Amino acid sequence: MKQKNVNHLLLWFVKLTGVPLALLFFKPKIYYVDKKVQSRRLPKSCILMSNHKSLMDFVLYLCLFFGKTIRFLMAEVLFNKGKLFASFLFGIGGIYVNRDNYDFSFMYETIKVLDKGGIVGIFPQGRLPVGDKEWPFKPSVTYIALNSDAPIVPVYTDGNYGLFKRAKVVIGTPIDIHEFCTQKNPNEAEIKRLTEMLQSKVYELKEFLDTNA
Repeated sequence: MKQKNVNHLLLWFVKLTGVPLALLFFKPKIYYVDKKVQSRRLPKSCILMSNHKSLMDFVLYLCLFFGKTIRFLMAEVLFNKGKLFASFLFGIGGIYVNRDNYDFSFMYETIKVLDKGGIVGIFPQGRLPVGDKEWPFKPSVTYIALNSDAPIVPVYTDGNYGLFKRAKVVIGTPIDIHEFCTQKNPNEAEIKRLTEMLQSKVYELKEFLDTNA
């Protein structure tokens, strides 16, 4: 499926009409590891990297970072629900990812967005949890980060969504993956190590939440 540009008119219509209700649904409480370093004012170009609890995760982040256009990586299963819905997803900033074949167009599109100063939202687990099992991070986020100059802003959500619940979110400090890379041309083992490092950075935010909530 060919990638498409954002329909900014549609995106802002969705935000203006949907965000007030969404905020009532999420009732988000935000925690910061260091608000002076990273608040909700995201860098002009960055990767928003989060764990994945629910299909509602990206809606939550659209609310929290209301003034920013975030291009979220979205799985093929969503785009396969019909042409009209696929057009809607592209319109609000979705980047098509086919998890079932070796189509890397989403990586090229992501890097292009970052190089132009945009913001991309990535859920590196790629799939929702099954029961209590959460999936490990996939290396695509590492490849994307290594091929751009954009910092990674790690975020953790507890996924506690519902009318009578309250979502808790932790925003961490930016990560420059190049500072952790020990090779000019990282091999498979180095990519694996860096991916595990990024995963640990997100789950450190869970520990921070457990301590400070």
